[in-house]
Amino acid sequence: MSSEDRTTEAVYAVIQQLFSEGKTAFRAGDVGDVLRQGNAPIPTWQLRAEFSKLEALNRIRCDADTGDWHLTENTGVDNSSLQDAG
Repeated sequence: MSSEDRTTEAVYAVIQQLFSEGKTAFRAGDVGDVLRQGNAPIPTWQLRAEFSKLEALNRIRCDADTGDWHLTENTGVDNSSLQDAG
């Protein structure tokens, strides 16, 4: 797995963690806060790029009205799909 794919998977793991803790929607700042607390900060622009990659994989989606992001029902995507989206 490339370092880019590992970053995408790390961001996705944080998103899943937020939902397992009861969050129903998230924004880049929510993910960024968790990553900073874990001493693995990612700039906001890079998080947004990761969100776009995850959206292309149908793992997350954005609500255009609120700007909130949500997990999709299709959360089981194999790693080979990451290379196709990047």
